[in-house]
This record gives sequence, C-alpha cells and structure tokens, in this order.
Amino acid sequence: MYQPMLYIHWKQIRVGLIPFIVAAFALPLLMVQGLGTIPGMNTTSMEAYRIVNEFQVFLPLFPALAAGVGMTLALSAWNWDHQQKHVYALSLPVSRWEYAMLKMGAGAVLAMLPVVALWAGAHVAAASVDLPTGLHAYPNQLALRFGLATLISYAALFAMAAGTIKTTVWIVASIVGFTFLGSMANDFLAMYFDYFARVHVVGEFYEWLVTTQGPLEVFSGNWSLIDV
Repeated sequence: MYQPMLYIHWKQIRVGLIPFIVAAFALPLLMVQGLGTIPGMNTTSMEAYRIVNEFQVFLPLFPALAAGVGMTLALSAWNWDHQQKHVYALSLPVSRWEYAMLKMGAGAVLAMLPVVALWAGAHVAAASVDLPTGLHAYPNQLALRFGLATLISYAALFAMAAGTIKTTVWIVASIVGFTFLGSMANDFLAMYFDYFARVHVVGEFYEWLVTTQGPLEVFSGNWSLIDV
C-alpha cells in the first residue's frame, strides 16, 4: 500500500520537485563563491569576519527554500484526492487515518531528496574552500536544520490541505491578510498612538512565533554553513 502512495505522489510532484533539488544543491555552492582559497594554493585566506559577513545575505534563503519544499509537497499530496472527490481513498480497504499516515509518510520520504541534495552541496562547498583559522564548516548541522524545517512546513501544510481546497485557501488568505492588513493598520495607528510607533504588532507576533521555544524556532536559528 505504501509503495503505490509513494509512486503516485512522485508522479504528481516530480516536475515541481526537481527545481527544489537543484536549488538545494546549488545554494551552498553559491554561498562560497569567492570566499577563502582553493585547498593547496599558496594565496592568503580571507579574514574570518569578512567571510561570515558575506554569508549573511544568503541565510534567509535556506528557511525560505525549506518552507517552499514543504508547502509544495503538502499541497501536491492531496491534489489528486481533491480532483477525484476522494473516491480513490474511499475505495481502499484502510481507515481514513491509516490512509492519511501512508500519504504523509510518502511525502516525508520525498522531502528527503532536497535535504540530501543540500547535504551533498554543503559538503562540496565546504571542501572547495580553505577556511582561515577560527572558522569551521558545518554541513551536517545545516542539512539537519534544513530537514527539520522542511518536515515542519510539510506537516503544517499537509494538515491544512487535508480539508477542502476552499478551506486551505481561506487559511492561507487569512494569514496573508493578517500580515498585510495588520501592517497597514499598525502604520495608521502609529500616526495617533506612540505605542504603535514604537512597537510593530504584526512583526512582534511573528518574531515571538519563531523565536520562542517551539517547533517554528528552527526557521530563525543559525543557518550558517561556515561559522566560528
């Protein structure tokens, strides 16, 4: 039962997943372009602070990529069910929760493809530069964080997508609406109340959401491939 689920999901997502796999492999390589020296060369290494500073622009791309992979896998997992009005699921000799677990497990396995690609790219990137004293590469830790962020994003969107498409659209639209309309309301109130001029409520909420000791904290942690 599990293998057909995996095969069907792969057929649904393969065209959309391949660009994510390529991006996951290429992103660590892009980060190290022009940094350090090629191993074996006698040129002087760059200063450690400069390398770390130049990495900062790439760091938000890792959690964004993980969220994109998870979202794509989750939405595609229920795509054919919505198209066929869940007839296929009702025809199987398994309960609804077993069907959902098999489907979720298939997506989780496919999520490992970009994770493995990033892990390989991070190792290649780390081996391609000669780091100055005091800096170390952490490809395994980066791949682990990327994998956790991908699975968390996948699980959250998978639960939303399990309902109707209308429900999923309403949830996503509510989040987007809260972000933009809340920001506009905060800016308007800031003209009349000092509190809103000092505190951005929407920004503070999202910061609390990803920095507290919860599962979303993985998105705001240290995403550096190279660090002290």
